[in-house]
Order: sequence, then structure tokens, then C-alpha cells
Amino acid sequence: MFHIFEKIAMDETYIIAEISANHGGSIENALELVRQSAKAGADCVKIQTYTADSLTIDCNNQYFRIQGGLWDGCKLYDLYQEAGTPYEWQGRIKEECEKCGVDFLSTPFDNDAVDFLESLGAEAYKIASFELVDIPLIEYAASKGKPMIISTGMGSLEEIQDAIDACQRGGNDQIVLLKCCSEYPAPWEDMHLRNIPDMKQRFRLPIGLSDHSAGSLGAVVGVTLGACVVEKHIKLPDVESADSKFSMEITEFAQMVKDVRNAKLIAKGPDYSLTEGEEASTVFRRSLFAVKDIKAGELLSAENVRSIRPGYGIKPKYLETVVSRKSCIDIKRGEPINEELLGKLKDGFMEDIFLRYAVQEDAEFLFNLVNDCECRGNSFNPQKITWKEHMDWFRGILLSGTQKQYILMDGITPVGQGRLEASGETCRISYSIIPERRGCGYGKALIKLLNNAAVKDFQECNCCFGEVLKENIASQKIFEELGYTAEERDKYFRYHKRIEYCKIDQEFNKKIRGGITIKQ
Repeated sequence: MFHIFEKIAMDETYIIAEISANHGGSIENALELVRQSAKAGADCVKIQTYTADSLTIDCNNQYFRIQGGLWDGCKLYDLYQEAGTPYEWQGRIKEECEKCGVDFLSTPFDNDAVDFLESLGAEAYKIASFELVDIPLIEYAASKGKPMIISTGMGSLEEIQDAIDACQRGGNDQIVLLKCCSEYPAPWEDMHLRNIPDMKQRFRLPIGLSDHSAGSLGAVVGVTLGACVVEKHIKLPDVESADSKFSMEITEFAQMVKDVRNAKLIAKGPDYSLTEGEEASTVFRRSLFAVKDIKAGELLSAENVRSIRPGYGIKPKYLETVVSRKSCIDIKRGEPINEELLGKLKDGFMEDIFLRYAVQEDAEFLFNLVNDCECRGNSFNPQKITWKEHMDWFRGILLSGTQKQYILMDGITPVGQGRLEASGETCRISYSIIPERRGCGYGKALIKLLNNAAVKDFQECNCCFGEVLKENIASQKIFEELGYTAEERDKYFRYHKRIEYCKIDQEFNKKIRGGITIKQ
């Protein structure tokens, strides 16, 4: 089994060690490169299947002599005759790959080479950059129904698409494209590795990198930009060949494999969740602590409460919320101002609470609140809500004639949300309070406000009801204290109450400037 797509599916980098001409004319060198590549961590060893006669003709005119570059002055026929891997070696090389636990891959350069590799049981084919335009060859190799790994050096967008189409015409969609700069060695400024994410978006295929540059930097950058395959030419020390000058020694290759694997780990994301190590470090964050003894009845202030390390208190952003509130208990210096203690503070809260209608800008506030752990745990659907699901729902609410979404405000601070769903003479209540304000009376205040909002916004409504899971004791108490009647169901209580627009009791009215109000 050829493992490239298995690796890609696991979001791992598939690494190909290319022997090319670096056997130096010795099958023992070729077999040693297989062994050393496997030891270095390669997933695959690749060779090339051609003869000088299958690539060119033996001709000595100017068209068949290389001008400039690494092979300046060489005759093509002579170069390919020296660099080729003899066909009689290739079965033995494949056996060594199987013995070492790496995939075997070869680049065929004509149909006869494809047939020969088929006879060996080849499980995939590589198309070289220079053969990207040989559409008949690509069609023939793709017709075998096996993975096609296609280098795209020198290829225009049209030529790359032609090669893809050649595979797909025969029903072969098992395609991986390799970004490649066909210079030997490839200068960094010519590599254009930002083509990798662009190719991924354009062609909707896995994209890798055939790297002819010096060192491992190109491979590392390629992986961080999304390359899922890395191909690198390798060589043994002191073995000279037509390709050795731009190839990587096997010891360097082993380090490159490590670098690529680590780069893949480093580049993971986006993921804003805390790691286990970060979670342990949160105790060293700043949080709110009492820095002086605070007596029961004493106001919390910037003098006796500060943002300091460690992180056992609530977040520093709540400092303004905490100051000017009275403590119902003695708080000793060095005690954290935590959520439990918030329930033992009074005054300063609920000085100016009211409902307003939700608007588009409230989407993020509602999204964060609905995905709060406690909210999800108290919901009939405990699964987290995605942003798309939330926005589809929220747009519907804003346009609905039978549902209203409200935001509970305390002065300028949103502290909760409530929703009414009208059906004839009844309205269903749903609500939640932000974590920092739970246990402080906001839930009861919000349901009172929602009762009056139901009468105001849905004139036929004369009954409100809420459904509360049996595990949600806090909400059960609120509905019961407000005079709702409970009906027990299988997994929840249904609380209902006949309502009318009512005055607020005197104590509560003191805490609500202007009584029950709904602000547009």
C-alpha cells in the first residue's frame, strides 16, 4: 500500500528521498541510500526510470548541448546515460524499500517505463517537472489508476491544469501537485513558496514541495505554508554524480526530516484553546485580591483590592465592577476576590437595570454567552454552537414577528440575555446571565422584566412559561420564588404563570431607575 494519502489525511508531512543519479554507478550505493533514508525518517525513496534513448537522441549539434548552469557543455545523451538507474537494479531497489518499511516510487519518462514499473508492482507514479507538458505520458500513467505525484516546475497555470485534466479524463483523481523551482540548485529568491497556499486554493488538491535549494530552510518554510509533501535529493558522502552538487548529504537529510516534522508541529492552528501546560500557568496571571483586611459592611476600593499575581481571583477587567460594592463578610488580606465571594457583595449592582432589544452588534456577546460551559450544561442541547449556526439563528430572530431577543443591561454593561417566543396567548422564556453576575439576583430581575416585556410586545400573551432541566436548581428556585407553578416532566420542570403588566414591588423598584423599561 502506498501511504501518501494516509499521511496527508493524518495531517502529517510525507517525505520523499530522491536518489536520482546519486547511486554514482553502484547498486550498493543505491541500496545504502534506501537504508539510510529509512533510518533518517523518510516515508518514501524515489528513483527514475529511463534510458538515454527514451529521453533524447545521441546528437552532437548545439540543440543537444547544455548551455550554462550546473551541466554547462554536457551533451544530453551522455548526461542521461551517466545519470540513469539501470532497469536491472530497480526490482532490487524496490525490494530493499519494502524490507526497510518505506514506499517505493519512480518517475517514468515514457510509456515503456510505465509498463516496466507496472511489472514491478509500482503503486504510484511521479511526473517530473520537465514532463509536465507531456500530456500523452501523463494520460498513460494516470490510466493505471494509481496516485499521481506531479512536479510543476516551469509550469504555467494553464499547463498545470492541462496535467490535472489529463489525469481526471481517465477517472484518476488521486493527484498531488509539487511546487518546484527547476533550477539546480534553486536560489531562495526564485522559489516563490507562497504559491503553495495559492495552488491549494486554485486547484483544490494536496500541494507539496520538490525542493532543490540548499539546506533544509526551503522545506521548513514550505511546510509552514501548507506543503503536505517534501521531496529532496539525497547523496552519500564522497559519492560524486551528475546530481550530487545540488543534493543533500544523508546526515543533513536526517536533520531536515526532524526540522520538517517539528515545523509541522509549530505551524499547527488556528487553535486558541489552552494547552495543558498553559492551563497550569494561568495561576501565575494577575487577578483581583484583597490587599488589605476588609470588614463586613466596608466598601471595596482601589485601596483594598488590586490586580496582582497569582491568578486565583477573577480577572482584572472586573475591577471597576467590584469597587464601590460592600462586602457582607470579613475578607482577609491575601484572599482572592473570586466568583464565590462575588455573591457576598452588595450595592453597586442593579442600580440601573433595564432591557433593550438586541441588535446585530450583540451577536458576539450572545455567541460567547450561549457557549459558556454552564449555559450549555443547562441547555436541552449541550453541544457547542458554531458561529455559522449562531448567526443563521440570530438573523432569523431579528427578523421574526413571534420572537424577541433582549439584552439585560446594568447601566452601560450587558449582563445577560432573555428571549421570548410567542405562540398565541403564551410566551416561552429563555434566559442566561454572564458568569460574573450569577448568584446576585439578576436572574429574578430579568424574568420580571421579561414578564412585562411579554405583555408589551405580544398583546395576546397572558401566560409565560419556562422549561428547566432537573439539574438546574438555581433556575428552579427563581421561577418558584416568582410564583410560577411547576409541572414535572421526564427530564425537566415546566414552570408557568398567568401574567399582566404589573408594578414592581417597592424594594425592587428602588433598584430599577424608572421601573420596568425596554429601551429601543
